[in-house]
Amino acid sequence: MSDTDLRKSIISDCLPCYPKNEPPKTVQVDAVMSLVRQRHTFVMAGTGCGKSRISEMYHHLFARSKKAVILVLNPLDALGDNQVNEKVAQGYTAVNLKKLNFNKSVAAEILRRKYNFVYLSPEIFLNNETFTKIYHHHKFQNQLALLVVDEAHMIYSWGLVKNGEAKRSSSHKRTQDQAVFQPSYGDLGRALGSPEKTPILFFSATCCPLAITEILKSLKIAEKSIDFVCAELTRPEIRIVRYPMRSSLKSVNDVLPMFGKIEEVESKDIVPTLIYSGARNTTLQVMKVVNQAHNTGGGEYNPDSALIQRYHACTGDMDKEDVISGFEHGDFLCISCTMALGLGQNWKRVRRVIHIGRGDLSCICQMIGRCGCDGRDGLAVLLVEPKRKFGLNTPEAIQKANKLSNDTRMDSLAITPVCLQIAISVDNLSVLLTPTEFVVIEEVLTAIGF
Repeated sequence: MSDTDLRKSIISDCLPCYPKNEPPKTVQVDAVMSLVRQRHTFVMAGTGCGKSRISEMYHHLFARSKKAVILVLNPLDALGDNQVNEKVAQGYTAVNLKKLNFNKSVAAEILRRKYNFVYLSPEIFLNNETFTKIYHHHKFQNQLALLVVDEAHMIYSWGLVKNGEAKRSSSHKRTQDQAVFQPSYGDLGRALGSPEKTPILFFSATCCPLAITEILKSLKIAEKSIDFVCAELTRPEIRIVRYPMRSSLKSVNDVLPMFGKIEEVESKDIVPTLIYSGARNTTLQVMKVVNQAHNTGGGEYNPDSALIQRYHACTGDMDKEDVISGFEHGDFLCISCTMALGLGQNWKRVRRVIHIGRGDLSCICQMIGRCGCDGRDGLAVLLVEPKRKFGLNTPEAIQKANKLSNDTRMDSLAITPVCLQIAISVDNLSVLLTPTEFVVIEEVLTAIGF
Protein backbone atom coordinates (compact mmCIF):
# COMPACT_ATOMS: atom_id res chain seq x y z
CA MET A 1 0.00 0.00 0.00
CA SER A 2 1.33 3.42 -0.93
CA ASP A 3 1.83 6.13 1.67
CA THR A 4 -1.07 8.13 0.21
CA ASP A 5 -3.48 5.20 0.40
CA LEU A 6 -2.28 4.28 3.88
CA ARG A 7 -2.80 7.84 5.10
CA LYS A 8 -6.34 7.95 3.67
CA SER A 9 -7.14 4.57 5.22
CA ILE A 10 -5.96 5.65 8.68
CA ILE A 11 -7.93 8.91 8.53
CA SER A 12 -11.15 7.24 7.34
CA ASP A 13 -10.81 4.57 10.03
CA CYS A 14 -10.49 7.01 12.94
CA LEU A 15 -12.92 9.75 11.84
CA PRO A 16 -16.04 8.05 13.30
CA CYS A 17 -14.30 7.70 16.69
CA TYR A 18 -13.91 11.40 17.48
CA PRO A 19 -15.98 14.59 17.28
CA LYS A 20 -16.22 16.22 13.86
CA ASN A 21 -14.49 19.33 15.15
CA GLU A 22 -11.45 17.26 16.25
CA PRO A 23 -10.10 15.63 13.05
CA PRO A 24 -6.83 13.67 13.24
CA LYS A 25 -3.72 15.84 13.22
CA THR A 26 -0.82 15.38 10.84
CA VAL A 27 1.55 14.32 13.64
CA GLN A 28 -0.93 11.65 14.76
CA VAL A 29 -1.39 10.19 11.29
CA ASP A 30 2.36 10.26 10.55
CA ALA A 31 3.10 8.38 13.78
CA VAL A 32 0.46 5.72 13.06
CA MET A 33 1.85 5.27 9.54
CA SER A 34 5.30 4.65 11.00
CA LEU A 35 3.91 2.09 13.45
CA VAL A 36 2.01 0.29 10.69
CA ARG A 37 5.36 -0.08 8.92
CA GLN A 38 6.60 -1.76 12.15
CA ARG A 39 9.07 1.04 12.85
CA HIS A 40 9.99 2.29 16.31
CA THR A 41 8.62 5.83 16.56
CA PHE A 42 9.65 8.82 18.69
CA VAL A 43 6.93 11.49 18.80
CA MET A 44 8.00 14.94 19.97
CA ALA A 45 5.03 17.25 20.32
CA GLY A 46 3.88 19.83 22.83
CA THR A 47 1.46 19.10 25.63
CA GLY A 48 -2.15 19.19 24.49
CA CYS A 49 -1.21 17.99 21.00
CA GLY A 50 -3.17 14.75 21.36
CA LYS A 51 -0.27 12.30 21.62
CA SER A 52 -2.37 9.81 23.60
CA ARG A 53 -4.72 9.43 20.64
CA ILE A 54 -1.97 7.90 18.53
CA SER A 55 -2.11 4.60 20.39
CA GLU A 56 -5.93 4.65 20.17
CA MET A 57 -5.83 5.19 16.40
CA TYR A 58 -3.30 2.39 16.00
CA HIS A 59 -5.36 0.01 18.16
CA HIS A 60 -8.48 0.77 16.15
CA LEU A 61 -6.79 -0.57 13.00
CA PHE A 62 -6.84 -4.09 14.45
CA ALA A 63 -9.92 -6.31 14.15
CA ARG A 64 -11.89 -6.72 17.38
CA SER A 65 -11.36 -10.49 17.19
CA LYS A 66 -7.60 -9.89 17.41
CA LYS A 67 -8.02 -8.43 20.94
CA ALA A 68 -4.80 -6.48 20.58
CA VAL A 69 -3.10 -5.28 23.75
CA ILE A 70 -1.12 -2.06 24.11
CA LEU A 71 1.33 -1.80 27.01
CA VAL A 72 2.02 1.71 28.33
CA LEU A 73 4.89 2.60 30.68
CA ASN A 74 4.21 5.62 32.90
CA PRO A 75 6.63 7.25 35.36
CA LEU A 76 3.85 7.91 37.89
CA ASP A 77 0.91 5.80 39.08
CA ALA A 78 -1.35 8.87 39.19
CA LEU A 79 -0.69 9.45 35.49
CA GLY A 80 -1.89 5.92 34.72
CA ASP A 81 -5.11 6.47 36.69
CA ASN A 82 -5.86 9.61 34.70
CA GLN A 83 -5.27 7.92 31.36
CA VAL A 84 -7.29 4.83 32.30
CA ASN A 85 -10.28 7.10 32.91
CA GLU A 86 -9.75 8.71 29.49
CA LYS A 87 -9.58 5.33 27.73
CA VAL A 88 -12.69 4.00 29.49
CA ALA A 89 -14.54 7.16 28.44
CA GLN A 90 -13.56 6.36 24.83
CA GLY A 91 -15.03 2.86 25.11
CA TYR A 92 -11.78 0.92 25.62
CA THR A 93 -10.98 -1.43 28.47
CA ALA A 94 -7.94 -0.41 30.51
CA VAL A 95 -6.21 -1.09 33.81
CA ASN A 96 -3.44 0.64 35.74
CA LEU A 97 -1.24 -1.92 37.48
CA LYS A 98 -0.07 -0.83 40.93
CA LYS A 99 1.35 -2.69 43.89
CA LEU A 100 -1.97 -2.59 45.72
CA ASN A 101 -4.23 -3.80 42.89
CA PHE A 102 -1.97 -6.12 40.89
CA ASN A 103 -2.89 -9.61 42.10
CA LYS A 104 -3.43 -13.07 40.59
CA SER A 105 -6.99 -12.20 39.57
CA VAL A 106 -5.87 -9.15 37.56
CA ALA A 107 -2.99 -11.16 36.08
CA ALA A 108 -5.44 -13.80 34.86
CA GLU A 109 -7.65 -11.10 33.32
CA ILE A 110 -4.68 -9.72 31.40
CA LEU A 111 -3.88 -13.16 29.97
CA ARG A 112 -7.55 -13.56 29.02
CA ARG A 113 -7.14 -10.33 27.01
CA LYS A 114 -9.76 -8.46 28.99
CA TYR A 115 -7.92 -5.14 28.68
CA ASN A 116 -7.06 -3.21 25.51
CA PHE A 117 -4.62 -0.94 27.38
CA VAL A 118 -2.39 -1.97 30.28
CA TYR A 119 -0.68 0.87 32.19
CA LEU A 120 2.16 0.26 34.61
CA SER A 121 5.27 1.86 36.08
CA PRO A 122 8.81 0.81 35.09
CA GLU A 123 9.19 -0.55 38.61
CA ILE A 124 6.48 -3.18 38.04
CA PHE A 125 7.60 -3.72 34.46
CA LEU A 126 11.12 -4.67 35.54
CA ASN A 127 10.89 -5.93 39.10
CA ASN A 128 7.50 -7.63 39.52
CA GLU A 129 7.84 -11.40 39.16
CA THR A 130 4.16 -11.92 38.36
CA PHE A 131 4.19 -9.40 35.53
CA THR A 132 7.47 -10.79 34.17
CA LYS A 133 5.77 -14.17 33.76
CA ILE A 134 2.82 -12.57 31.99
CA TYR A 135 5.04 -10.47 29.75
CA HIS A 136 7.02 -13.46 28.49
CA HIS A 137 3.97 -15.73 28.18
CA HIS A 138 3.41 -16.73 24.55
CA LYS A 139 -0.30 -15.79 24.69
CA PHE A 140 0.50 -12.25 25.82
CA GLN A 141 3.31 -11.86 23.28
CA ASN A 142 0.98 -12.93 20.48
CA GLN A 143 -1.53 -10.23 21.45
CA LEU A 144 0.97 -7.46 22.20
CA ALA A 145 0.51 -4.90 19.43
CA LEU A 146 2.49 -1.95 20.76
CA LEU A 147 4.79 -0.82 23.56
CA VAL A 148 4.41 2.81 24.61
CA VAL A 149 6.91 4.75 26.72
CA ASP A 150 5.14 7.89 27.93
CA GLU A 151 7.19 10.91 29.03
CA ALA A 152 10.25 9.32 27.41
CA HIS A 153 12.54 12.15 28.52
CA MET A 154 12.30 10.69 32.04
CA ILE A 155 14.52 7.81 30.89
CA TYR A 156 17.31 10.36 30.60
CA SER A 157 16.75 11.38 34.24
CA TRP A 158 16.78 7.74 35.31
CA GLY A 159 20.06 7.35 33.47
CA LEU A 160 21.48 10.27 35.44
CA VAL A 161 20.55 8.47 38.64
CA LYS A 162 22.13 5.23 37.51
CA ASN A 163 25.49 6.70 36.54
CA GLY A 164 25.63 9.06 39.52
CA GLU A 165 25.44 12.33 37.59
CA ALA A 166 22.22 13.29 39.40
CA LYS A 167 24.20 13.78 42.61
CA ARG A 168 26.15 16.56 40.91
CA SER A 169 23.20 18.08 39.04
CA SER A 170 21.57 21.07 40.72
CA SER A 171 18.67 21.10 38.25
CA HIS A 172 17.87 17.49 39.08
CA LYS A 173 17.79 18.13 42.83
CA ARG A 174 15.53 21.16 42.47
CA THR A 175 12.50 19.16 41.28
CA GLN A 176 11.13 16.59 43.69
CA ASP A 177 8.57 13.92 42.68
CA GLN A 178 9.75 13.60 39.07
CA ALA A 179 9.41 9.81 39.47
CA VAL A 180 10.29 6.96 41.80
CA PHE A 181 13.91 6.61 40.77
CA GLN A 182 15.53 3.18 40.72
CA PRO A 183 18.98 2.31 39.32
CA SER A 184 17.43 -0.75 37.67
CA TYR A 185 15.52 1.55 35.30
CA GLY A 186 18.70 1.62 33.27
CA ASP A 187 17.84 -1.95 32.24
CA LEU A 188 14.73 -0.88 30.31
CA GLY A 189 16.55 -1.58 27.06
CA ARG A 190 16.87 -5.28 27.87
CA ALA A 191 13.15 -5.68 28.62
CA LEU A 192 11.85 -3.45 25.83
CA GLY A 193 13.96 -5.25 23.25
CA SER A 194 12.62 -8.73 24.01
CA PRO A 195 9.35 -8.72 21.95
CA GLU A 196 9.90 -9.52 18.30
CA LYS A 197 8.14 -7.47 15.63
CA THR A 198 6.49 -5.21 18.20
CA PRO A 199 7.11 -1.50 17.57
CA ILE A 200 7.89 0.87 20.44
CA LEU A 201 6.26 4.29 20.60
CA PHE A 202 7.99 7.05 22.59
CA PHE A 203 6.21 10.24 23.68
CA SER A 204 7.83 13.43 24.88
CA ALA A 205 6.82 17.07 24.99
CA THR A 206 10.42 18.22 25.40
CA CYS A 207 13.67 16.42 24.72
CA CYS A 208 17.00 18.05 23.97
CA PRO A 209 19.34 16.36 21.45
CA LEU A 210 21.67 15.05 24.17
CA ALA A 211 18.74 13.41 25.97
CA ILE A 212 17.57 11.69 22.77
CA THR A 213 21.05 10.34 22.10
CA GLU A 214 21.38 9.00 25.63
CA ILE A 215 17.87 7.48 25.59
CA LEU A 216 18.55 5.55 22.39
CA LYS A 217 21.92 4.47 23.75
CA SER A 218 20.33 3.27 27.01
CA LEU A 219 17.62 1.33 25.16
CA LYS A 220 20.11 -0.05 22.62
CA ILE A 221 18.15 1.28 19.66
CA ALA A 222 20.04 2.37 16.56
CA GLU A 223 19.02 5.79 15.24
CA LYS A 224 18.48 4.33 11.78
CA SER A 225 15.82 1.95 13.13
CA ILE A 226 13.61 4.67 14.63
CA ASP A 227 11.45 7.34 13.00
CA PHE A 228 11.14 10.80 14.53
CA VAL A 229 7.78 12.52 14.19
CA CYS A 230 7.91 16.14 15.34
CA ALA A 231 5.21 18.75 15.81
CA GLU A 232 5.24 22.15 17.47
CA LEU A 233 6.92 21.76 20.86
CA THR A 234 5.97 25.20 22.12
CA ARG A 235 2.40 26.45 22.20
CA PRO A 236 1.91 30.03 20.97
CA GLU A 237 -1.39 30.28 22.88
CA ILE A 238 0.57 30.14 26.15
CA ARG A 239 2.14 33.46 27.12
CA ILE A 240 5.28 32.89 29.18
CA VAL A 241 6.38 35.70 31.51
CA ARG A 242 9.38 35.64 33.83
CA TYR A 243 9.75 37.67 37.01
CA PRO A 244 12.92 37.94 39.12
CA MET A 245 12.14 37.06 42.73
CA ARG A 246 12.56 39.80 45.33
CA SER A 247 11.85 37.61 48.36
CA SER A 248 13.56 34.40 49.41
CA LEU A 249 12.71 31.11 47.76
CA LYS A 250 11.67 29.73 51.16
CA SER A 251 9.15 32.49 51.88
CA VAL A 252 7.56 32.41 48.36
CA ASN A 253 6.20 35.90 49.08
CA ASP A 254 6.55 36.73 45.40
CA VAL A 255 3.27 34.85 44.90
CA LEU A 256 1.40 37.55 46.88
CA PRO A 257 0.80 39.95 43.93
CA MET A 258 -0.68 37.09 41.87
CA PHE A 259 -3.89 36.99 43.95
CA GLY A 260 -6.33 39.72 44.96
CA LYS A 261 -8.11 40.14 48.27
CA ILE A 262 -11.46 38.43 48.73
CA GLU A 263 -13.12 41.86 49.01
CA GLU A 264 -11.91 42.63 45.48
CA VAL A 265 -12.00 39.19 43.83
CA GLU A 266 -14.26 36.44 45.15
CA SER A 267 -12.80 32.94 45.37
CA LYS A 268 -15.08 31.65 42.62
CA ASP A 269 -13.77 34.33 40.24
CA ILE A 270 -10.08 33.44 40.59
CA VAL A 271 -8.47 32.00 37.47
CA PRO A 272 -7.98 28.19 37.80
CA THR A 273 -4.30 27.94 38.70
CA LEU A 274 -1.61 25.34 39.34
CA ILE A 275 1.31 26.54 41.50
CA TYR A 276 4.42 24.36 41.23
CA SER A 277 7.13 24.21 43.88
CA GLY A 278 10.41 22.32 43.77
CA ALA A 279 9.94 20.73 47.21
CA ARG A 280 7.02 19.08 49.01
CA ASN A 281 7.47 21.19 52.15
CA THR A 282 7.07 24.37 50.13
CA THR A 283 3.55 23.44 49.00
CA LEU A 284 2.12 24.29 52.44
CA GLN A 285 3.97 27.62 52.54
CA VAL A 286 2.49 28.46 49.14
CA MET A 287 -1.00 27.77 50.51
CA LYS A 288 -0.31 30.11 53.45
CA VAL A 289 0.87 32.90 51.14
CA VAL A 290 -2.09 32.51 48.78
CA ASN A 291 -4.55 32.67 51.69
CA GLN A 292 -2.67 35.68 53.07
CA ALA A 293 -2.96 37.43 49.71
CA HIS A 294 -6.67 36.58 49.50
CA ASN A 295 -7.24 37.79 53.07
CA THR A 296 -8.42 34.34 54.18
CA GLY A 297 -5.67 33.58 56.70
CA GLY A 298 -5.75 30.06 58.14
CA GLY A 299 -7.55 28.68 55.10
CA GLU A 300 -4.59 26.45 54.34
CA TYR A 301 -5.75 24.16 57.16
CA ASN A 302 -9.34 24.00 55.89
CA PRO A 303 -9.87 20.65 54.09
CA ASP A 304 -12.94 22.11 52.36
CA SER A 305 -11.27 25.33 51.22
CA ALA A 306 -12.76 26.68 48.00
CA LEU A 307 -9.52 28.53 47.26
CA ILE A 308 -6.56 26.13 47.28
CA GLN A 309 -5.58 22.53 48.07
CA ARG A 310 -2.23 20.74 47.70
CA TYR A 311 -0.87 17.64 45.97
CA HIS A 312 2.51 15.89 46.04
CA ALA A 313 3.89 12.35 45.86
CA CYS A 314 3.55 11.71 49.60
CA THR A 315 -0.07 12.86 49.77
CA GLY A 316 -2.39 9.99 50.74
CA ASP A 317 -4.07 8.11 47.89
CA MET A 318 -7.55 9.11 49.02
CA ASP A 319 -6.48 12.75 49.34
CA LYS A 320 -4.99 12.61 45.84
CA GLU A 321 -8.29 11.36 44.44
CA ASP A 322 -10.20 14.05 46.34
CA VAL A 323 -7.91 16.81 45.06
CA ILE A 324 -8.05 15.64 41.44
CA SER A 325 -11.82 15.09 41.40
CA GLY A 326 -12.44 18.31 43.35
CA PHE A 327 -10.43 20.40 40.91
CA GLU A 328 -12.10 18.75 37.91
CA HIS A 329 -15.55 19.48 39.38
CA GLY A 330 -14.66 23.08 40.26
CA ASP A 331 -14.84 22.68 44.05
CA PHE A 332 -11.73 24.88 44.37
CA LEU A 333 -9.65 27.00 42.04
CA CYS A 334 -5.97 26.42 42.83
CA ILE A 335 -3.62 23.54 43.59
CA SER A 336 -0.24 23.93 45.28
CA CYS A 337 1.75 20.99 43.96
CA THR A 338 5.04 19.42 42.93
CA MET A 339 6.05 17.66 39.73
CA ALA A 340 3.85 14.74 40.87
CA LEU A 341 0.99 16.63 39.21
CA GLY A 342 3.09 17.70 36.24
CA LEU A 343 2.75 14.74 33.90
CA GLY A 344 -0.10 13.85 31.61
CA GLN A 345 -2.98 15.72 33.26
CA ASN A 346 -5.07 17.18 30.45
CA TRP A 347 -7.29 19.56 32.39
CA LYS A 348 -8.96 21.99 30.03
CA ARG A 349 -9.99 24.36 32.80
CA VAL A 350 -6.43 25.35 33.81
CA ARG A 351 -5.78 28.91 32.68
CA ARG A 352 -2.63 29.79 34.62
CA VAL A 353 0.50 27.98 35.84
CA ILE A 354 2.99 29.50 38.28
CA HIS A 355 6.43 27.93 38.75
CA ILE A 356 8.55 28.99 41.73
CA GLY A 357 12.36 29.02 41.45
CA ARG A 358 14.81 27.90 38.83
CA GLY A 359 14.37 24.35 37.61
CA ASP A 360 15.08 21.75 34.97
CA LEU A 361 13.93 23.05 31.59
CA SER A 362 12.25 19.82 30.48
CA CYS A 363 10.26 19.67 33.73
CA ILE A 364 9.22 23.31 33.47
CA CYS A 365 7.98 22.73 29.93
CA GLN A 366 5.83 19.88 31.23
CA MET A 367 4.41 22.03 34.01
CA ILE A 368 3.54 25.11 31.99
CA GLY A 369 1.99 22.88 29.35
CA ARG A 370 -0.84 22.10 31.75
CA CYS A 371 -2.56 25.41 30.95
CA GLY A 372 -4.49 26.18 27.80
CA CYS A 373 -5.11 22.53 26.91
CA ASP A 374 -8.46 23.53 25.41
CA GLY A 375 -6.74 25.75 22.85
CA ARG A 376 -7.62 29.01 24.60
CA ASP A 377 -4.99 31.44 25.82
CA GLY A 378 -3.05 30.46 28.93
CA LEU A 379 -0.54 32.24 31.16
CA ALA A 380 2.70 30.73 32.47
CA VAL A 381 4.48 32.70 35.20
CA LEU A 382 8.10 31.80 36.02
CA LEU A 383 9.37 33.22 39.32
CA VAL A 384 13.15 32.82 39.26
CA GLU A 385 15.96 33.82 41.61
CA PRO A 386 18.12 36.57 40.04
CA LYS A 387 21.20 34.76 41.34
CA ARG A 388 21.86 31.14 42.27
CA LYS A 389 24.62 30.17 44.66
CA PHE A 390 27.44 28.52 42.67
CA GLY A 391 25.30 29.04 39.57
CA LEU A 392 25.75 30.79 36.24
CA ASN A 393 24.27 34.23 36.73
CA THR A 394 25.55 36.22 33.75
CA PRO A 395 25.47 35.68 29.97
CA GLU A 396 29.28 35.77 29.97
CA ALA A 397 29.45 32.86 32.42
CA ILE A 398 27.01 30.83 30.34
CA GLN A 399 28.99 31.56 27.18
CA LYS A 400 32.01 29.80 28.71
CA ALA A 401 30.06 26.87 30.22
CA ASN A 402 29.10 23.50 28.78
CA LYS A 403 26.05 24.30 26.65
CA LEU A 404 24.67 20.75 26.94
CA SER A 405 24.69 20.65 30.73
CA ASN A 406 21.28 20.58 32.43
CA ASP A 407 22.51 23.14 34.97
CA THR A 408 23.57 25.48 32.16
CA ARG A 409 20.18 25.15 30.51
CA MET A 410 18.45 25.82 33.84
CA ASP A 411 20.44 29.00 34.51
CA SER A 412 20.12 30.15 30.89
CA LEU A 413 16.33 30.04 31.10
CA ALA A 414 16.45 32.25 34.19
CA ILE A 415 18.50 35.08 32.66
CA THR A 416 18.20 34.87 28.86
CA PRO A 417 17.09 38.14 27.21
CA VAL A 418 15.62 36.16 24.31
CA CYS A 419 11.88 35.48 23.91
CA LEU A 420 11.23 32.38 26.02
CA GLN A 421 9.08 30.74 23.32
CA ILE A 422 11.98 31.00 20.89
CA ALA A 423 14.56 29.90 23.47
CA ILE A 424 12.60 26.73 24.28
CA SER A 425 12.14 25.94 20.58
CA VAL A 426 15.84 26.38 19.84
CA ASP A 427 16.75 24.22 22.85
CA ASN A 428 15.29 21.21 21.06
CA LEU A 429 17.30 21.71 17.86
CA SER A 430 19.93 19.10 17.07
CA VAL A 431 22.75 21.59 16.42
CA LEU A 432 24.74 24.11 18.42
CA LEU A 433 23.98 27.51 16.98
CA THR A 434 26.26 30.42 16.30
CA PRO A 435 24.84 33.89 17.09
CA THR A 436 24.21 34.47 13.36
CA GLU A 437 22.32 31.19 13.00
CA PHE A 438 20.26 32.00 16.08
CA VAL A 439 19.22 35.39 14.63
CA VAL A 440 18.12 33.70 11.39
CA ILE A 441 16.01 31.14 13.28
CA GLU A 442 14.56 33.89 15.47
CA GLU A 443 13.45 35.79 12.36
CA VAL A 444 11.87 32.65 10.87
CA LEU A 445 9.97 31.83 14.06
CA THR A 446 8.78 35.42 14.34
CA ALA A 447 7.55 35.32 10.75
CA ILE A 448 5.39 32.24 11.39
CA GLY A 449 3.61 33.74 14.36
CA PHE A 450 5.82 33.67 17.47
